[in-house]
Amino acid sequence: MKRIVALLLAFVMLFGMTACHKEPVATEPTATVAATEPTTEPTTEPPTEPTTEPTTEPAPVYTNPLTGVVVEEPVETRVFAVTINNLREAMPHYGVAEADIFMEMFVNGSIIRGLALYSNIANVYAIGSVRSDRLMFNDIVQHYDAVIAHAGGSSQVLNEANNLGLDHFNIDTWDDSGYSFRDKDRNRQGYTWDACLFARGEGLVAHAQELGMRVTQDPEKDYRLTFVEDGTPVAGEVAETITVTFSYGGSRKDSTMIYDESLGKYVYHQYGKMMTDGMTNAPEAFENVVIMNTQIGKNGIYHTADFVAGGDGYYACGGLLVPMLWYCDGENEPFYFTTVDGEPLNFGVGNSYIAIAPIGSPVVWGALDLPEGEGQ
Repeated sequence: MKRIVALLLAFVMLFGMTACHKEPVATEPTATVAATEPTTEPTTEPPTEPTTEPTTEPAPVYTNPLTGVVVEEPVETRVFAVTINNLREAMPHYGVAEADIFMEMFVNGSIIRGLALYSNIANVYAIGSVRSDRLMFNDIVQHYDAVIAHAGGSSQVLNEANNLGLDHFNIDTWDDSGYSFRDKDRNRQGYTWDACLFARGEGLVAHAQELGMRVTQDPEKDYRLTFVEDGTPVAGEVAETITVTFSYGGSRKDSTMIYDESLGKYVYHQYGKMMTDGMTNAPEAFENVVIMNTQIGKNGIYHTADFVAGGDGYYACGGLLVPMLWYCDGENEPFYFTTVDGEPLNFGVGNSYIAIAPIGSPVVWGALDLPEGEGQ
């Protein structure tokens, strides 16, 4: 009995073990890939220099130092001065309207003459008529380091020019010399020979070179002039007409500047008529009008001026006028100008007329219909 029970137990255990054992199920191996964000290398632009436009230097601007007019090349020619006959019987002038600066003054007794200054005289065909040198002219050209062309002069005047070391020469020739000529047609019209001598601008420069004179300007030379496009003075008085009466002793001479709006300039009048160029018939017109009240003296028969002392006067441009002051820092320094408040006086771009008037010379200005007696 016990034997049968043991066999049954053994059979049950064997069956249970068989029922519990299972063969493994075959499956395809699965590849496991770690889930990661796609890796990208950080993109870094190579360092670059900041881009800049190529720098271009502005083109240099050159100006005429006596007029402020823009020119294509630097003005390197030395200033040339020509002595101008300004008597009634010698009118009309040639080439005076082309001067950068035209100065008018008594030179001896009742004789009044002009001095025309040119920064590029070679461009002027004819200038004059030309008369002899005077002490006043010697003084002025010294201030402007100018070469002076004249029709001779007295021994006193020429000796002074030599003693001062001025570059000067006589252009008084009967025929055409290349640097001067006699206008014989003018002589046939009744002009005296001394009113028929004229300078040739280009020839003056060549002749000065032949004489061994320096014809280039010191690049450091400062003419002490300041220019603006419109030099009409702020708060100026109406001065469409300006008359200065040069007065010394018993000598008197009137010069009148009348503003021409169509030209934008003052037109020079004297001896009761408008001044026009004898070759072109153009009016003698100036952008700027300056009246320098000047201490005038005498040396023998000749007038002299104390320019270093400076003084006061008037400036006009654009039909308006203001009082001004003028100065000169030494015998070799140019004149310069300020407002009455001491600020630099701005000239209009263009040429200038300067009256060197003895102190006390009357100056009258106003509108063209100025009532008699109005002004100063």
